[in-house]
Amino acid sequence: MLLSVNEARQLASSFLERGGIPDAEAGIITDILLEAELRGRKTHGFIRLAAIKNSYARKEKRPITIAKESGHWMLIDGGDNPGYLVAHYAMNAAIRKAKAYGSSLVGVYNSSHCGMMGYYANMAPEADCIGIVVADCLPRITAWGGVGPILGTNPLAVGIPTNSVPIVLDMSTASITNGDLLVAMREGKSIKDGLAFDSEGNPTTDPSRALKGSVLPFGGHKGYGLALVIQILSGALVNAAVIPPPGVNYGLFLIVIDPEIFLPLDEFKQKVTDLIETTKNTKKMSGVVEILVPGERAFREREQRMEKGIEFEDDLIEQLQTP
Repeated sequence: MLLSVNEARQLASSFLERGGIPDAEAGIITDILLEAELRGRKTHGFIRLAAIKNSYARKEKRPITIAKESGHWMLIDGGDNPGYLVAHYAMNAAIRKAKAYGSSLVGVYNSSHCGMMGYYANMAPEADCIGIVVADCLPRITAWGGVGPILGTNPLAVGIPTNSVPIVLDMSTASITNGDLLVAMREGKSIKDGLAFDSEGNPTTDPSRALKGSVLPFGGHKGYGLALVIQILSGALVNAAVIPPPGVNYGLFLIVIDPEIFLPLDEFKQKVTDLIETTKNTKKMSGVVEILVPGERAFREREQRMEKGIEFEDDLIEQLQTP
């Protein structure tokens, strides 16, 4: 079923509010999930609403607080609130500090799943800053050479301002994410061979078995190394769990940089724009129509869906409309 952006926003916010979630919090969560749908990331979109609503009912929460702070850095206790709210709070804090000090470092503990990381990274270029965000989560990725889950899917997101749409790199260090597995399960599809193991350590193409087992890191030993480093930065460094149980004491590490500490903003944005144009105009492989930069496809899809609406599966809409 095709819904306008306003209809989709109302559908999600009403669903959350019926679960007793305060209007302001429901609005932030809805906006983050809606952006995922607009950018073609259904794995991080409305499919997550039921779990978010359930988490409010079963988890005790405390106010988000600043545990430590000095100058350009801050450590935030997320209070076991939904990661969406905690990450949103943390990035706003990081941007404020970067504007005041030129750069900022913000750590977060006692958080949980926060959805599409590119949303938070993109908040920085909207304020004419560079944003870098990494996060950990429950064990899903194997060590290189192992078959059991030990590291989170540990995403990395970077947002960089330009003279047009920002560069937004948003990538998981897993060969396939939990969201991809959930979508495959909903659609009754298998996953590609060579990506996952079941709970016994056997290779599997069944997404439900993979969700109970583990997945390989992307890029072999390089992806494994990156995942391990992210686990340290967003776990041990920020007082979050080193290997967190599901939904408990996840961590975030955010870096925000105001380019003007090095050169005028307009000059920086022009240099980035020139690099993008040069990159896109390099010689293409046979059959390649256009070279894209990170975030370009997503923002094009966003523009189309803002105009034409967003397509949702009928059973998902029915689930979200049920009182």
